[in-house]
Amino acid sequence: MRSKLTTIAAAAAVVAGLLASTPAQAAGVSISGKGSSFANGMLQACAAAYTNNNVTYTSTGSGTGRTEFAAGNIQWGATDAAYTSGFPSSSYVTIPLFGGPVAFVYSAVGVGDGLNLTPQIISGILKGTITRWDDAQIKALNTKIKLPKKGIKVAYRASGSGTNSNLTNYLNQTVGGWVKGSNDMVAAAGGSGSFSSNATSFANSQLLAAYVEDNSNAFGYFDLSDAITADVGIAKLKNAAGTFVAPTASAAGRFINAQTPITGGTDATNGTLNIDFTKVVPGAYQLSIVTYGLAPRNASYPAKSTNATKLAVQDWFNYMIKTCVPAKAATLGYVPIGSSLKTAVLNQIKTIG
Repeated sequence: MRSKLTTIAAAAAVVAGLLASTPAQAAGVSISGKGSSFANGMLQACAAAYTNNNVTYTSTGSGTGRTEFAAGNIQWGATDAAYTSGFPSSSYVTIPLFGGPVAFVYSAVGVGDGLNLTPQIISGILKGTITRWDDAQIKALNTKIKLPKKGIKVAYRASGSGTNSNLTNYLNQTVGGWVKGSNDMVAAAGGSGSFSSNATSFANSQLLAAYVEDNSNAFGYFDLSDAITADVGIAKLKNAAGTFVAPTASAAGRFINAQTPITGGTDATNGTLNIDFTKVVPGAYQLSIVTYGLAPRNASYPAKSTNATKLAVQDWFNYMIKTCVPAKAATLGYVPIGSSLKTAVLNQIKTIG
C-alpha cells in the first residue's frame, strides 16, 4: 500500500524474527496463560525465549483472561485493566508487567504515516459524527495531505477488551461523553444510536489489524507491535502538551513513568497505576497503557510456597521483569517497568505461590 517509516520497517523485521522463533525445549512444569491481545507480541516473544519451564499464551482479550483465571482454567492471566471485583483479592496478586502505546491506525487510500489526530476527532469517528476522511476537522489538521473523499470504516474491539477500558477512560478524561473504563465501546458511547453505523467489532487486536490492513479507508486501534508489522498508516496523537506525537516505545515510556502507582490498597490493586490521561508530559504519547499479570497469591507468605506450578508462575514473571522485557520491549514497541516501580513489582512477585 505504501512505504513504512524507516524505523518502523526495521523494527518490523526484528519482530517477525522474534515471533517466528521456535520456543526452546524447557525443563520443569507447563503453565498456560490467556488474556490481553494488546500484550500478545511481548508475551509470545518472552515465552519463546524462556527455558526454565514451558509457557504458552493465547491472545483472547483481557476479559477472557480474567474470567479464565478466576475459574482456575489457566495458571496465569494477562489483562490491560485491573481486576478488582468478582474474585477475592486475597486469592491473587496483580503484577504490572510492561506498558506500551495504543496506536490509532488507518488504511485511508494514499495517506501514509503521520496523520494528525486529536481525541476529539477520534471520539467523533467512533461515535459516527465524523464519517468521512475528508471531513473538515481532519483536513484542518492535515493541510498538506490529500485525503480520500471516502467514508470511514470503523474497526473496534468487542466487549471485554482491556484496550477498550483504557480507551474509554482516555476519551472520558479528555473529551467527555464516554462511560469511564467501560470495556464495551458501543455502550460507553451511549448505545448503538450513539456509535458509528459503519463499524465492525473484532475479538482481538490481531483480527482487527488484519481487517484494517485488508480493507481500504478503515480506521482502528491496537498495540504498536501489531501496527509495525501490518501494512497500515499510523497516526500521530495530540498530547496534553499540545504536540502531535507518534506512538513509540520511548514516547509511551515518558507517559507511563510519569504516572502514580497505587499503594496502601489490596493485594489486587497495589502496584497498579492510577493513570491520568490529561497529565501534561512533554514528548509523551498520551494513550499509553499497562498490561498486568494475574497470579495466585501465596496465602502463607512470607513462608515459601511448595507448589511447583505456582512457583513456575513466579519464576516466569520474574524472568519477564528482570530479563526479557528490558531486553526486547523497545524493539517490539513496548515499555519496561520503570525503576521507580520495579522494586515494588518484584516484591509483589515474591507473594506468588
